[in-house]
Amino acid sequence: MNSPYSKENVRKGILHYLLGRGLAGVAGFATVILLVRFMDVQSYAGFTALTGLIALSGILAGLGLDRAISRYVPEARLERSAKELGQFVWRITVVKLCAALLVSSVFYWLWKPILTLFSDVHLIHFPLALACFVIAETLFQHFSAVFQALLKQKALTRILTVQWAGRLAMIMWAIFADNAISLQESLWIMAFPEILGVLVFVLVLTRYLSQLNAAQQAEINTKSKLQNWPDWKAIARMASHNYGFTLLAAPPQGYFMKMLAAIFLPTQMVAAYGFFISIAERVRQYIPLHLLYSLIEPVMIGHYVQNRSFQTLNQRCQLLYKSNLIILIPLLAWIIAAGGFIVASLTGGKFQEYSWLLALVLLQLTVGSHVVLLQLILNSLGKSELLVKAGFYALIGMGLYLITATNIDMRLLVAAPLAFSLVCNTYIIQTLNRDGYPYKLSTQLFLGTTAAGAVACLLVTLAMHQSLTTSPNTYLLTMVSGALIALIYFACLYFFKAIHADEMLLVKSILTKS
Repeated sequence: MNSPYSKENVRKGILHYLLGRGLAGVAGFATVILLVRFMDVQSYAGFTALTGLIALSGILAGLGLDRAISRYVPEARLERSAKELGQFVWRITVVKLCAALLVSSVFYWLWKPILTLFSDVHLIHFPLALACFVIAETLFQHFSAVFQALLKQKALTRILTVQWAGRLAMIMWAIFADNAISLQESLWIMAFPEILGVLVFVLVLTRYLSQLNAAQQAEINTKSKLQNWPDWKAIARMASHNYGFTLLAAPPQGYFMKMLAAIFLPTQMVAAYGFFISIAERVRQYIPLHLLYSLIEPVMIGHYVQNRSFQTLNQRCQLLYKSNLIILIPLLAWIIAAGGFIVASLTGGKFQEYSWLLALVLLQLTVGSHVVLLQLILNSLGKSELLVKAGFYALIGMGLYLITATNIDMRLLVAAPLAFSLVCNTYIIQTLNRDGYPYKLSTQLFLGTTAAGAVACLLVTLAMHQSLTTSPNTYLLTMVSGALIALIYFACLYFFKAIHADEMLLVKSILTKS
């Protein structure tokens, strides 16, 4: 019988995942743009604060169990019965549901103190939509992790596409009803499609487990009767370990920073910062390392366990990071060269004076994605305890930066995630080198990609200044500057020989049939 985790199935999963994510990405981007255009600035600032709170609640209710799903669901699918797989998934589901209900209850009882923190949230009574969103978001992310672990990418991406299409439909309904979107309506727009998505997940998963159980009736797995599975103590240790790192790494995340901004910064800047973080989160979902992490991690770990070659692991991980840079650096160059026009085109004339914030957020994403790369390496080496230590020291570094920044200029607090990522990267790299794993970033990794970005940014910036008029067409200048950045950047990549033939062959071997 063909393994569900064979190379061919992984290849199909990647292609379905890319296709579905692409469609969902377009819908998600359109949702972000429509919300910022049809909500007034104060309501969008309040929305920024509450979505940060909702994302934090998802982390708290997650309990670190996502890594347990990635670890144990494939094992159950390959070696255990469908009944045991189902019991494991549904028990984790019940635990997360209870945690989400508890978090929602805490928000309900603390609603008045929350309102005193977020001055832009004018909802006197605790909104039911917020509780629904917290619960639905927690379960939606849970089932997404389960479907990824089962390599059910086709079903997952269809549900993601329907989810974002539902949000678009609700936005259009609200716009046609009164040509504006209130804070309360924005919460229902985000929550209701998520609730429907969870129901679809449950139906599809129930049907899948039933079919799998029927197919296994002729192949009784005797091993499953000889020992209890899974080891819940081991799961608890793994979950608590990852939960600790997740909590330590919470402050530099977008959802936490949105709440921090909502407390200390003026309304206009809060709304702009929240919008830019939403844009960065859409971009983050589609850069290769983040997009395919759930598929890449088990493959990389498996290869390292077989070969024990840190050099090979290092080379492949740096290839992944290069793929991130090839996307992020031209975006960063585009924003530096034409940020005001880009922001004006996206928002309909809002927040142009804060275009530097968008560049900062993307720079933070570029540096932060390297932490994800190091996390993959540490998991492969079996040294995930270093993540907690790195998170602890990075949190201290971020705290010192915040104390310094707030004494100079409160607006500087938005750069705090960059301080966290730099400390985290430095600690892990130094520790790896000390422990006999010589991790060194190749100069070739940055030479071609960053030089190409610098050249493209410089030339387009000069061109933009030459073509600037008293009443520029922002849409035209945005598109022209983007096309010029892409053309110059990829021409420079070829000129600097930044992409090697062996790297292209490796990517081709993954995406094509043997």
